[in-house]
Amino acid sequence: MKITRQLLSIPPYLSTPWENIASLQSVPVGSTFTLVVTLQNRSSVEVPGLDHAILNAIFEAHAQFLETAKESREPLPGPISFSLPLNPEGAISSLGSQLQHTPAQANLPDLPPDILEKITTIAKAFGLEDTSALSPPEEHCNCTYCQIIRGFDRKVEEESITEQDLSFRDWDVKQQEGQLYQITNPLDPNEHYNVFLGEPLGCTCGQKNCEHLKAALSS
Repeated sequence: MKITRQLLSIPPYLSTPWENIASLQSVPVGSTFTLVVTLQNRSSVEVPGLDHAILNAIFEAHAQFLETAKESREPLPGPISFSLPLNPEGAISSLGSQLQHTPAQANLPDLPPDILEKITTIAKAFGLEDTSALSPPEEHCNCTYCQIIRGFDRKVEEESITEQDLSFRDWDVKQQEGQLYQITNPLDPNEHYNVFLGEPLGCTCGQKNCEHLKAALSS
């Protein structure tokens, strides 16, 4: 006999995964029990001569399987539907009124990245540059509201960092091979030059001591 979270095996009567079992029923017969196992195909198998301890173990394993199966079938948060007013001034308050922190959803799985991206993009288009008017997300909560607000704040922060990085560097420097470097304007990828740091020093811009040479030398 084998009773695990995956299967029930009682030779020579049956051996099958729990997902094939629809229900269990016990029938007392004297000092023992007969277990009636109803399968998903509506057939049934009777297993006689089981004592109380074994019967309890079988029912407990079946209950654990049902609980695990239920958790795995929990649906992801359904489609998120909300409207935003056409005036940016009302966008923040409208979003806040339609989405609220929900502690009961604290253990929800992560929303698909593409859903979060769409929501934050739409919100930003309506002028949601600042979420300070909304309740901050709870640190350990994964409800729909907290995920959306957290994702939007992250998107704004990433965009701010990107713009700041661009403003503090004039050229992107990438080593091609040996002493050959490609120098690219971070604001215009179509503007790029090849710099050679060997003998003689040179840049495809045709000028001596150009800023492209200096960028390669300082990299």
